[in-house]
Amino acid sequence: MICFAWAGAATAQGLQGPGFGVDYDAVSFELTPVAGNVHMLAGAGGNLGVFVAGDGVFLVDDQFAPLTDRILAEVAKLTRAPVRFVINTHFHGDHTGGNENLGTAGALIVAHENVRRTLAQPHFIEMVQTTWPAFSPQALPVITFQESMTFHLGGERIDIYHAPPSHTDGDSVIFFRGSDVIHMGDIFRTRGQPIFDRNNGGSYQGLIEASDFVLALAGENTKIIPGHGSISSRDDLQHVRDIMATVRDRISAGIADGFSVEEVIASDPSAGFGWRDGRLTVEETVRWIYAELSSQP
Repeated sequence: MICFAWAGAATAQGLQGPGFGVDYDAVSFELTPVAGNVHMLAGAGGNLGVFVAGDGVFLVDDQFAPLTDRILAEVAKLTRAPVRFVINTHFHGDHTGGNENLGTAGALIVAHENVRRTLAQPHFIEMVQTTWPAFSPQALPVITFQESMTFHLGGERIDIYHAPPSHTDGDSVIFFRGSDVIHMGDIFRTRGQPIFDRNNGGSYQGLIEASDFVLALAGENTKIIPGHGSISSRDDLQHVRDIMATVRDRISAGIADGFSVEEVIASDPSAGFGWRDGRLTVEETVRWIYAELSSQP
């Protein structure tokens, strides 16, 4: 196993997962081939994308700081090459907690400029009722972009796009063109209800629009890595997108008919779609959607 002295940095950064309740000793990892040279690594927090080029690794997200050693051990099953780049799909700590460890070790951290802006200051996440401290300089993205950027590594073209504000205001979609794999971060989840961080630029309607953006990119055989859940297809994304749109339309109809938020909740607009309580309860999610669609605070 590759071992580094991470623990002090993790404690100093407050990256032990406040608001997430992770038992790190109980975490198990699953490394799964997706297509081409792309693998998905599932553990605690967001799914990682692992792309192996000849002389280095391009990593999508990095979960929590206490897991960095074990993440690197999983990557080492594929290659002994170092992690050269880390792209953060958004700023949430279950996707960026390993930034300082990997940045200190020499990886270049990349993200949308809104991710760097948020991480550089204390930031509150309403859905977990937690304020995270500002990240250290070593944990901040050193390369940022506004609309899109492209990497050329190991014969692969990797296009990174800023998605419409959806899960947050700094979401990135990563398209491994040669391998035909798209990593969507938390814009797309295959379990529970969709989540949008409304006090950090997230939007329910934006989740639908961001899904449409990816559907336009994806082909019939494109594999999609969700932020949480299992490797998916374009049809899977279309199914989740259509569910979101149906729930939106049901709530919008209730608003148009003059229903209060309590009446809309009682109508159960997500009935039949398998939504369940998680970071937000289903009721809280409906309240947030109602507030957005009715332009209430």
